[in-house]
Amino acid sequence: MTLEELAQTIMHFMDHHTTMTLACCDSDGPWAAPVYYARQGFDLIFFSSPTSRHCSAFARNPKAAAAIYGDYERWQEIKGLQMEGFVEPLTSALDKARATTTYLLRFPFAREFLTSPRIISAHVATKMSRVTLHQFRPRIIRYLNNEDGFGNRWKLDIFDGEPVGVPIRG
Repeated sequence: MTLEELAQTIMHFMDHHTTMTLACCDSDGPWAAPVYYARQGFDLIFFSSPTSRHCSAFARNPKAAAAIYGDYERWQEIKGLQMEGFVEPLTSALDKARATTTYLLRFPFAREFLTSPRIISAHVATKMSRVTLHQFRPRIIRYLNNEDGFGNRWKLDIFDGEPVGVPIRG
């Protein structure tokens, strides 16, 4: 598979799923959290509370692992992404505006959470007032596709948001 083919395959997979599992490690041990995401290139944007266990861990150590996968009935159908990278909060107004636009295009239902707190319950509105934008920036993405054989994986290296090098099978 060429670099361009693998990059397109990965972005297509990201675009056809909605939830990633983020993994971190803190003083209490490993932890994983599912979050909705929107893609900007290979970066994955998500909202989360800065006081959540995973964001607190990322504030101390931004290294992260993430996985995106479907729900399959047989092992021969399994496809997914296994990623290594880091998580950071978005801080600039431009980055926040761009990310919010991307996120709301993908998840229009989130607009009411962000813009019309009177429509939602006071409890949900209070929680939503505390969330902030973050991004997962992968540096390695492995695409798993058991339809092409058990454990068939391709590795894509990412540098500064762009695919680089030669994809490696295995």
